[in-house]
Amino acid sequence: MAEQTQVIICGGGPTGALLSVLLGNAQVPNVVLEREECITTDPRGIALDEDGVRTLQAIGIYEKVFTQIGSTMTRFYFVSGVHTDLYRRPILSIDYSTSEGGTGHVGFICHKQPALEEAIRGKIADNPYSELRSKCLVTDISEDQHRVTVQYTDAAGQPRTIQSKFLVGADGKTGYVRKKYLEPKGIRMDKCEGTNYEETWVALNWKITLPTEKTHPDFPLWRLGYTPAEVYDLFFPIEFRFLCNPNRPAVCGRFGLPEDRLWRFEFVVHKGENGQNMATPTETQKIIFPYLTHPGRRYGLRDNVRYPEECIEVLRSRPFSFQARSCNKWALERVVLAGDAAHVFPPFGGQGIASGFRDVWGLSWRLALLYREPNADHVEVIRSWYVERKQQLERSLAATIQNGDYVTQRDPVKVFIRDWSLWFMQLIPSWRRRLEQGPRVEGMIRYKHQAGLPFLADGHGGMLLPQVYAWDQKRGRVMFSDDLIFASEKKGLFQLLLLPQSLAEARKLLFAIGDVKQTDYIRADEATVLIQDHDVQSSKLQQLASHGITIARVATGEEFAADAVLCRNRPPPRYYDLLRISKDLHGMKYVVVRPDRFVYAACKTITELTGVVDGLSANLLS
Repeated sequence: MAEQTQVIICGGGPTGALLSVLLGNAQVPNVVLEREECITTDPRGIALDEDGVRTLQAIGIYEKVFTQIGSTMTRFYFVSGVHTDLYRRPILSIDYSTSEGGTGHVGFICHKQPALEEAIRGKIADNPYSELRSKCLVTDISEDQHRVTVQYTDAAGQPRTIQSKFLVGADGKTGYVRKKYLEPKGIRMDKCEGTNYEETWVALNWKITLPTEKTHPDFPLWRLGYTPAEVYDLFFPIEFRFLCNPNRPAVCGRFGLPEDRLWRFEFVVHKGENGQNMATPTETQKIIFPYLTHPGRRYGLRDNVRYPEECIEVLRSRPFSFQARSCNKWALERVVLAGDAAHVFPPFGGQGIASGFRDVWGLSWRLALLYREPNADHVEVIRSWYVERKQQLERSLAATIQNGDYVTQRDPVKVFIRDWSLWFMQLIPSWRRRLEQGPRVEGMIRYKHQAGLPFLADGHGGMLLPQVYAWDQKRGRVMFSDDLIFASEKKGLFQLLLLPQSLAEARKLLFAIGDVKQTDYIRADEATVLIQDHDVQSSKLQQLASHGITIARVATGEEFAADAVLCRNRPPPRYYDLLRISKDLHGMKYVVVRPDRFVYAACKTITELTGVVDGLSANLLS
């Protein structure tokens, strides 16, 4: 008899592993089938945006983000011209070290993918509802009206059968689920509308060791007083650089923890060149080492100075074809695609892993809903997921294409216009500030309502809820607001957030929700009260304490920076707005929030909230 579970996940990379953790946290039984025996040691993806960090926070590994997984990407420099000078003044600088994006996090981290995967898998191991099986090879998929059947060989080479209500293919752009099962049924990977981008790049990862006076006594910078660490910083600057060289566009920068001293360099392969050949040491040295050779005049020396080749270890050097593609459908009946199996991105926006994370955060709660409601229309519930996600995907793709246009532009007229227009815009302080914000200037993602999407078209439904810092009365410390709203002990699928302006108003809102109906989807007795006044004293918050209800006030950036755990190894929050939630919601008092942190509905009165709660079940399952 076949083994039974609720969800089978094919692929244990970052996307599949994260889905398993999210399902496990929702108490949905799931099994991950991963082809490889161990986590790859090859750091492939290296960038994760603030939404991705927020997702890691949601599964309880925030404390590892800046201690084991990676570090803050400070700035993205776009450097123009035909040259090999990493210190050429950039035409554009985007500051991702700030906390103005609305999540409370920095804009980007540069991570080690093996460390990222290990941290996520550790959460699978801790969860009784999730299981990861390595060295398992899927050999066949079939389904009927009620279930999916997967044949695979296990780690011992034995054939096994497992059945589930749903199968999620998170096994990459060449994975079995799409290529072998769904493509014959009409699922195809199409070029994204508005882009024909398709090129091959070579990606290299280097591990750098420090030269010393003992190992390299003739290195000329010692006699000028430079230390080994200073030499490293000179040749491998901390900012990430997009080299807009029309002769050979490239991208380079550090990744991982500072002490890892890892460096990524990517460059385009021209038409007529062979990608495998261009990834060889002979060819890569021709392209990269000129950037690591400084003119002697910079230091008052006669001869040029080059970083010692013996201090560079090549961890990987491989060609990759980059495209902008998305499947025409991300699901068919009970089989779903997520991450690279559903869509692929060019490398310029750091959206590969982050997009997979967004996929499964939105998918996981819908699968949890279908687990609770097995008779619901699963086709429509899952369709609503990928219709939503494609909206956000278009925004991410637009930012990625814009970055790509900056980097790969070869038309001399367009290059001239680009450089001079950016120079002129940065003469105006307000414009320069907007350019520094990059894509975050557009604010939080907001889905446009369509029939069947699980939020209300009330002007605020479909908006990604900002996250702020909050002083938690119960714990007596600063917390992320998400961690209060979605505390692990809460049972409701959705959560209720109250946003009073004062202590007195908090009492009124708490009294008002006493008559709100309790349902399996949302419980008023699990509400979070977040007072929009950071001067409220802890003793006053204590007076509001109520069983099950979380009482907190907004906290300042200074309070967050003083927390040795939350702000460890990351920059103090700059441009942080402690009233961001209330401002984005235009003063609404009651907010119903989905598990993926999107607003289901925002209400001004208790009457409106009562109507929303009464209609929630029917709206989700219609």
